[in-house]
Amino acid sequence: MKSPVRAYVVTENEFDKELIQALLTRRFGRSAREVHVRAEDNKQYAWTTADALLSNRRGPTALIVDADTIDHALTMEQQTELETMFGTSARRHMWLVVLAKPEVEAVFFSDRRLLERVTGKKVSELDIARAALGPRAALLKLLPKPRSGHGAKQLVKKLSEPDFEKIISSEAFHPLIEFIQRWLAASGQPSSPQPTSARNIAP
Repeated sequence: MKSPVRAYVVTENEFDKELIQALLTRRFGRSAREVHVRAEDNKQYAWTTADALLSNRRGPTALIVDADTIDHALTMEQQTELETMFGTSARRHMWLVVLAKPEVEAVFFSDRRLLERVTGKKVSELDIARAALGPRAALLKLLPKPRSGHGAKQLVKKLSEPDFEKIISSEAFHPLIEFIQRWLAASGQPSSPQPTSARNIAP
């Protein structure tokens, strides 16, 4: 029987969707099935989709998208705009906005050794320079071509326990993990840390 949806997460592309699904599955196990992660074609569509979910009272909704800048003032401008929009659609506890600077994948470039462990490749200064401009594109260049999907699921599988904890404790993912944990707990689902072995992620 299909699990009921307890919460929604909206992203702006398929790679981020696959990445977040894999992280949630490894963190929450079977309870992650009650979180519906969806991808839109771009950031603006993601904004609109998240707002529609809240307006239609579909359930708690988290939006995680790229800030497309590392400038604090520009990021806060976007944050304020989104919070104002969502604030007119639902009560504050029902939504979360995460703007990753400059992109969600930047977290993997915060630790070069971690990145080398999961990609199996030597990360050069050129790779780091590329990541400063476009972390997602730089990460995709380092990842082996996947048999299926976009490679994010395999990336999460290769994370060691300490590396996984570092990723989900990052500025980009920690608020999301806490948001989902709170709503799973409210629905009576297990929200305590699940075994984070790669075995929790389906191939």
